[in-house]
Amino acid sequence: MRGVTCTILLLASSFTALARDDPFSVAAVLRHERAFDRPHDIELHGDVAIVPGKGGSLAMVNVTDPAAPRLFWHRHDRNALEEAETVLVTAGRLFLGTHDFHSIDLRNPRQPIFQGRVSDRRRITRINGMARRGNTILAASKHGWLDAFDVSDPAQPTLAGALNLRAEHQVGNPHDVDLFREFAVVTDPAGFDRRKNPGKLTLVRVFDEAGVRLPEAQWKLAGKIVTTDLGGANRVQVSGHHAYVGASTRAQGGRLVVIDVRDPTSPREVAIHPFAPDEKWGPNGLTIAGNVVFLAGGQTVEAIDISNPTKPSSLGAQSFPTILANAHPRYAGGGDSAHDLVYHDGHLYVTGQNDRCLLILRIESKKIRKLVR
Repeated sequence: MRGVTCTILLLASSFTALARDDPFSVAAVLRHERAFDRPHDIELHGDVAIVPGKGGSLAMVNVTDPAAPRLFWHRHDRNALEEAETVLVTAGRLFLGTHDFHSIDLRNPRQPIFQGRVSDRRRITRINGMARRGNTILAASKHGWLDAFDVSDPAQPTLAGALNLRAEHQVGNPHDVDLFREFAVVTDPAGFDRRKNPGKLTLVRVFDEAGVRLPEAQWKLAGKIVTTDLGGANRVQVSGHHAYVGASTRAQGGRLVVIDVRDPTSPREVAIHPFAPDEKWGPNGLTIAGNVVFLAGGQTVEAIDISNPTKPSSLGAQSFPTILANAHPRYAGGGDSAHDLVYHDGHLYVTGQNDRCLLILRIESKKIRKLVR
């Protein structure tokens, strides 16, 4: 891995000087063709960044020093890891969503052990988002299903329930899921349609009021909001009683949509904020830290103040065209590179899907730093 480290140092030394009003500076860029094969999601486990790739990869990166990340383990397997899109980390355990649901022993990150796998091509495929409550992990499968996995024995997870949202509730392409009280909150981008087809945000009651998972037969649709503003609804995170949705279509551009879900039977849109108006792609990635929503898409990262959820305001957006250049041969000249991101200790970790890279940004804006605390 020594060659990769040298590449990082050379790249970091060649970045242009920070402009006075730039909210971010580049701490490092890590590239690797096989370790980051169309990197999608990213999560942190202590000082380890975990990155799955749609091309069949999974990578572990030491980020103890964000300016000098070190790739120390990766696996590339187009068969077993095809469509590796999302990861969820708990103490000593990694859950990975591909066309299957994988459970991986992570007590020694240098030697991850693949232990359990749940396969069911009818009800599980292309897992794109996951959320956990207790011993249940909910997963959004892009072909139309909401799945629940029992991880009470984390080495041997089981499929505990599955709801065909497409057939029963016209939620065609579930892309992400989060939790609000006893409800799963699921986004549907409506195929990212250019004809301005309305997207959806759906709430499904999966748990009782004590947080115990209900039997599959008792899962019930609570409420749904259908609007063109949610066209291309990709990522969702819930904070308080608001769901924050990153949405994008080529016809409408990108936007942050804020939905009040305090009444799950009648969710309502309370705000919309355009994503980086000069950026034609995204946002694909969304993460919340304190009173800030960070969005990533195309070549751009933006920070949005959500101190007042009904009046979100931009704290700054910045593009990285020389790094997120859409260099993947299949997508060169127009693809969407910046995909997901996560915040930790003054830094953002951003996946560059079509540039096979991990971009690490240092937050320079004092206002952003204050709001994420």
